[in-house]
Order: sequence, then C-alpha cells, then structure tokens
Amino acid sequence: MIKIALLRLDSGRHDKVRFEKDRREFLALLSEEFTLLETHPGDQAEADLQVVFVASGGSEQKFVQIYPALAKPVILLADGKHNSLPAALEISSWVRQQGEAAEIVHGDGSLMVGRLRRLADFQRTRRALAGRIGIIGEPSDWLIASIVDRAAVKALWGTEFIDIALDEVSGHMADEAEVATLAREWIGQAKKLDGVDEAALQAAACLVPALKAVYARHDLRAATLRCFSLIERLQTSGCLALSRLNDEGMICGCEGDVPAVFSMLLLFVLTGEIPFMANPATIDRKHNQLILAHCTVPRRAVSTYRLQTHFETGLGVALSGDFPPGPATVFKVGNPDLGSYFVSAADVLPGRPEPGLCRTQVRLRLQEPVEYFLKAPLANHHLLIRGDHVNLINDFMSYSGANKVVIGK
Repeated sequence: MIKIALLRLDSGRHDKVRFEKDRREFLALLSEEFTLLETHPGDQAEADLQVVFVASGGSEQKFVQIYPALAKPVILLADGKHNSLPAALEISSWVRQQGEAAEIVHGDGSLMVGRLRRLADFQRTRRALAGRIGIIGEPSDWLIASIVDRAAVKALWGTEFIDIALDEVSGHMADEAEVATLAREWIGQAKKLDGVDEAALQAAACLVPALKAVYARHDLRAATLRCFSLIERLQTSGCLALSRLNDEGMICGCEGDVPAVFSMLLLFVLTGEIPFMANPATIDRKHNQLILAHCTVPRRAVSTYRLQTHFETGLGVALSGDFPPGPATVFKVGNPDLGSYFVSAADVLPGRPEPGLCRTQVRLRLQEPVEYFLKAPLANHHLLIRGDHVNLINDFMSYSGANKVVIGK
C-alpha cells in the first residue's frame, strides 16, 4: 500500500469537537486506500509521497515556517471545510512566487485517490532521476548543443552526474564462457546475420560484463557511453552491449549524450517502456512523417532483429530491429538545465530499411508538426517508446516545472 506522510496544518481557532470529527471523516476515506503517516515538521518518514493537509484557514503563516523543509514540488490537500481550500489557494500562489511548483488535491473522493496515486508515481520517478548518471568517456565532440549545466540540473531534478574513464570499460577482462554464452544467445534469436560472425559477436559481447561492472562499482541509475572512441580502441562497437543493458533495465545511451540518457531514464521509470534513442534521419513535411535511425535498439522494443556491422565504421555488431506497427511516443528533454521538453504521439508505419542510414529504422507519422525538428529542435537525438503516453508525460513534466516546446500547426 502506498505510504503518504501527512503533515496537518490548522489555525487552532475552530470548534475542537466539530473540527476533529470532520477531519476524521475526511481522512477515513484516504485511510482505506493509503497508509497515512501523521508527521510533524522535521520528521523523516519513509513514505512514497509527502502531502500537506491544509486543514483550515489561518494556517498560511505556519506553512511559511515549515516550507524550507518540505519536499518539492509541494502537494497540498484540501477538503473544502473550515476554509481549507481558500487557505490552500493562498499557499499555492505563494509557493509559485518562490519559484517552485505546487498542486492542490481537492474534490471527489475517487478523484483525489486517483490523483494521489499518480503523484506517488511521479515522486518515484523523481527519486530515480535524482540517482547517479555516469558519463563514460566524454560527450562526443559533435554534441555541441547537448552540454548540460550540472548545477541547474541538480536544482531542478536532483540528478548527480559522475565522470568515468573509458578505460574502466575498455580495460575490463571478461569471462570467456560468459561471453560465448551471450554470443550464442544473440545468434539463436536473430532473424539473420549479415556481415558478422560468432567471433565478432563474442568481441562485442565482452562489453556487456564490462558495463555491468561499471554500473555496480559506481552505483549508477543510468549511463551514457562515448562509443565511437571505444570502436577506435577495441575495433568493435557498443551497440550490442547497450541493447542488452537496456533490456535488463540498466539504461544506457550512446555517444556520451547526457540529455538523451536523462530522457531515456525518465521515460523508462515513468512508463515502464524501454526507449529507442535515435537520430531523426529524414523528415517528410508533406505527410508529417519522419524516420528515426540508429545502430542499437533494445530487443524488448522490437519484434525481430538482424545483426549487421556498425553503419559508419563497418566494424563490430549493430542491430537492425523491426518495430511493430501501432501507437508510439516521441520524446526529448533538452537545454542546459534539462528544463524543456518535446513530446508527440506517433504511429509506427510499415517500411523497408533505406540505404545510407543507421541499421534500425522506423518510419513515424507524428501528431505534432514535424516542423519542430526544423525550427526548434532540442538537439539531435530523440527517443521513441511504444504506446501513446503523451498525457502522462505532459502531466509529469508540468508537475516538475518543465516547459513544453510547442510549434503551431
């Protein structure tokens, strides 16, 4: 059962018997659905969500006093009796004047329960985003618009970035039996091998235990890998290893792209879907379509896959995966503070792989105008997940105080 740390504020001016009776009746409904932990300012309760119950009017100054110790964004609960809602409105406005987000939960009982459940999910997502993201190597030289302001990101999301030497991956000695087993598994499940053999697969599979060791050593929640430098050192690509880690919930992105891997982690924790990180390769303005392409894709995201060489270098092992037709979502968080985002519902369309592009290709028809990519893109890499999760994403990003990039039709 979801645990809610409930901090109650009231003025102490109301008829005590009637006041406590109303409070008990109101909280009884929530107690049926949640474990309510009545707390006081400064308490450190182990809870999924912290909620300030504005139980009466006249409690505004008490809120100001406890505000610095509250979790952000601030969640206010008001039942509408004893001037609780008017006080919550005043408090909410004051919080926003401080530059923070606030939300009032109020209304029908079932609606309040549903909203508190979703807010608990949002807090779970934010706790995951406040974990450690490893930058293995450095961001690739061409990511000139994808550098983040770490202090600003820490302030908005709580995320900690740590720099990790590429040697920790390239210098790892993998167990030969484990690597051989991984290679045979990939061969057994692939639709086709095109230009690669078992030896190439074993060389690529060595990076799986190497990356897992880095995750464990640094207690990472996600990571991004400067993979092109790895190709130069080892003559193999990280495409297979990244696919495997993402399948296992260890979110890992390409090219040292920090905004992209942050976006991947957010999508995974919030929706449960494994993201495909890719380049917008071609755009069709007439039909509002685009093709996303990259050389790695989580196997859990596609129906079938072929194994080929890495597109740009002709080395290593890449994946050419097939996305099943159906609804999907395109997403990206960007700008130095990671405070802006783009999201659009999309439909996966049938299509054959086109020459001159990375191995996995997916054609999409977007709901939002594709002019976004031509007029105000949040850099290059964008994410794709299966299913339409736009409303959930917009809700979470608004709750977190992020700004949506919108291009008029």
